[in-house]
Parts: sequence; C-alpha cells; structure tokens
Amino acid sequence: MGSHLQVLIPVILISGAFLSPIFDRWFKKLVEPLALSVTFFSFVYSCILLYGIYVSPLKVFEYFVGFSWSGKTALPTGEPIGIVIQTDIIGGFILVLVNFISFLVAIYSSKYILNYIIAEKRGLYWTLFLLMTAGMSGVCLTGDIFNFYVFYEVASLSSYALVSINGESEAIEAAFKYLLISALASIFIVFGIGLLYSATGTLNMAYASIQVQRILQSEPGAFLSSYRYLIFAALGLFTVGFCIKSAFVPVHAWLPDAHSKAPSSISAMLSGLVVKVTGIFLIIRFYFSVFKIQNGLYGDMFPVLILFIGGVTSIAGSIFAIGQKNLKRMLAFSTISQMGYILIGIGFFSKDGLTGAVLHLFNHSIMKSALFLSAGAIIYKTKLTEINELTGLGFKMPATCACFTAASLGMVGIPPMSGFFSKWILGISTIKAGLLPVSVIFLLGSLLNAIYYFRVVGKMYFFTGGTSSVPETDTDREELPKSIYIPIVILAFAVLFFGFGSDLLLKIISPGVEFLWR
Repeated sequence: MGSHLQVLIPVILISGAFLSPIFDRWFKKLVEPLALSVTFFSFVYSCILLYGIYVSPLKVFEYFVGFSWSGKTALPTGEPIGIVIQTDIIGGFILVLVNFISFLVAIYSSKYILNYIIAEKRGLYWTLFLLMTAGMSGVCLTGDIFNFYVFYEVASLSSYALVSINGESEAIEAAFKYLLISALASIFIVFGIGLLYSATGTLNMAYASIQVQRILQSEPGAFLSSYRYLIFAALGLFTVGFCIKSAFVPVHAWLPDAHSKAPSSISAMLSGLVVKVTGIFLIIRFYFSVFKIQNGLYGDMFPVLILFIGGVTSIAGSIFAIGQKNLKRMLAFSTISQMGYILIGIGFFSKDGLTGAVLHLFNHSIMKSALFLSAGAIIYKTKLTEINELTGLGFKMPATCACFTAASLGMVGIPPMSGFFSKWILGISTIKAGLLPVSVIFLLGSLLNAIYYFRVVGKMYFFTGGTSSVPETDTDREELPKSIYIPIVILAFAVLFFGFGSDLLLKIISPGVEFLWR
C-alpha cells in the first residue's frame, strides 16, 4: 500500500526550486509567495501522509515504480525490479518536522533576507532553500539506498551554497571547510554503499536487511559467512560517514563555523534539520532498518563505542559552548552537545532509548530553530552578536527575549518545557540499562547547559547599564516585522506545548519504534 503523496511532496518542492529563478526574472513579486505556497502544501501533505501511515495496518507505505526486464518484473530473489519509496512512521514523523520548520523559516526569510542578501541572489536563495528541503524530504521518504544517496547529496550541496550565499569572506571560508569535511563523509558513505551492495546484491533497504541477517546468522564456514566481513566494513564506513555529518567529537570542526557564519534563517535549518536528517536520522535508518543492529549481531563492544562517542560529544560540546563569546557560535556548539545526547539514546539499542532519542531529536529541532531565529532577530534589530553586548536587552526586545528564554529553558531541561521530557525518558532508559556512569554524564551535561544558557538569559534580564543599540522609541513602536516575529513565537509556543503534550508525540513515536524492531 502506498500513496501518491510520497512522490508528490519532493516533486512540488523541486518544481518550486526550478520555478524560483524564472519567477525571479520575470515575476519578481511572486517568488516569495511561490516558496511559501510550496512549503505550506508540503507541510500539509506531510501531515496527511503521516496520518495515513499511522492508521494503516502495516504502519508503512510502499510506493513502487516497477520496470519489466526481458519480460520479468522481479529478480530470482523475489525483489521487484524498480524504484521503491518506503516510508514508515519514524520517516513520516521526521518528514513532518522537516516541512513544518521549513515553512516557518520560509516565512521568516521573506523579510529577513532583504537585509542580508543582495537582490540579485534572492532568487538563488529560494532555489537552494527549496532544493535543501526537497533533499531532506526525499531522505525521509525513500526505501532505496541509491535514491537515498541522491537526495542526501541534493540536501548537502544546497546547504554548502546557502552558508556562503551572502558573499562574506568568513562565510565562504566556513562553507569551504564544510564542503571539504562533508566530502570526506560522502566518500565513506559511497564506499559503504559499495561494500553493502557487494555483500547483499541489492540496494533495496528491505531486501538488503534480509540478506544482512542471512549472512550474519549463517554458520561459520558456510558460503554466506564469507560476506560477513563486508557487512562489518560497510557498517564501519557508514558509521564514520554519518558521524562526520552529525558533527560528533572529534569530527565536529566544520559545524561551529558553518552554522554561525550562515544567515540566521539558514543556521536554523542547519542546526534544526540538516545535521539531523543527513546525520543522526540516517544512523537510525541504517542501524535499525538495514543492519538490524538491535538483534545483537555485532558484538558487545559496538554499543560501548557508540555510547562513548555520545558521552564525549555531549560533554565536550557543552565545554566548548561555555567558552564562546559570540551568541550564534555558542548555539552551534550547543548543537554538538545535544547531538551527543541523541546518540547516547541510540547507543542503548533498546526501544526506550530509541524512543527517547527520536523525541529529543524532534524537541531539539524545535528549540534550536527558535534559538537561531531569535538570535537572527536580535542581530536584525540591534546588530549585536556578542553575548556581553546583550545586557538589558530583555527589556528592550521583551517578546524576542522571552521566546529565546523559553527555548533555553527547554535546552537545559527545565519542566514543563519539551526538552525536559525527552531528557527524562533518556535518563530513565539509562537507569533501565543499568548504566549509572551514563546517568552522571546526563546530569553533568544538563548542568553545563545551564551554565551557558543562563549566562545569556541573565545578561538579558538581570544586568543593567548595557550597550544595546535598540532605540527606545523604535522598540516601543514595533519590535520586529511580523514575518520575523511570528515564526519565533510559534516555535517558542511549540516548546511549551510539546512539553505538556509529550504523550501525543510518544503515541506517534512508539509504534514507529515497534515497527523498526519487527
């Protein structure tokens, strides 16, 4: 059972991307309405698709475009010949997240880019923005490794260009570093795909999963057992590639520069979505759907390695964040820290741990998007970029600073914000797994989060005599343009809403985790 929406969503996003330069050339006033319409309908269709998958008996939609080869429509293994788009609940859930935040950032961008991107490049901005969203949507939808890689590169290449789109030398340098290190990740992933194909003979994720289990469960000395080392090598290559894209320590160096030097609208997309969809989501997708790592076929040391990387990343990211003076750079290092939390949840290789990881992925996307958009609004209004310059700003930009504070409380894990509940589930998973040292890492990480987020909030509200350049009369009249202000308020409200409504998210995520475990 499938849905035409699985094809329609990336198609309308890609169509919007290619129409943007045409509209920018001859119908300039229609470029932004086009982008807003495309992202809005993609979000609505994503919600409809997720609901359809959720209520379906199998909890998965499979859309198949078949071919006939010498009169045959299937290979001897039973695998159909053609392109398979397979979307499960977790994929649909992340798809909704991608298109929800993309729609809000599109609204934000409509006014924001007027100050930061020259008129000649605004059509290009929308083309790249829609391509990046299409690439991430495709990654969530596909059930084929070849198509996954195509969409993965579409999202990645668009993001490199968007980091440097304002033409500033520091942004170009950051984009170049991002490109070089990400290219290394792509090489590891391509070699991983090659080895996996050599071992399984297929690029269909579902059939590759069946072959992987046959090979790893075969008796030593049997014909299939000789392929197990290819499987192990492929798993290692995928792990390294996705770790680079997820910016886990020590392969994190590209992220702080790229996320802090990009326009704030793109910083929100990079930290809120791209680093997750092209990194941590693919770890979940390949570990649990293809390699079936939850079946314990890879030894006892592999989970320890994953937990070690996650623990080091969560603590190191926070320590780096404490030392930052620039607001956006601090938020970028915070992203590294939170990615460590998500990896720890995955590293338990338990249903509870994975549920907590997916929930924290969702919550962090909402919170970090709110934080970067708020930081962008502060820069838009005041030109202030350093934390020490924000003294007393909470009284001059009360709504923006209140939204920033709400998201910061969520990042620290203060109830009833959404971040508290995902950290709580991850903490419970730690106790159930009997890993008390990991519990200490969670507590230490939250304490470090509090140090650098409360430092910013304290500057905004509890110090006076600052150097804010916001004119009082201007602030009283209009804090920000509505198109910048509204997305921030919606995201901040979502941080609070999904705190009280975390059960709603768990009702969606839990059957998705059960499906991965089948």
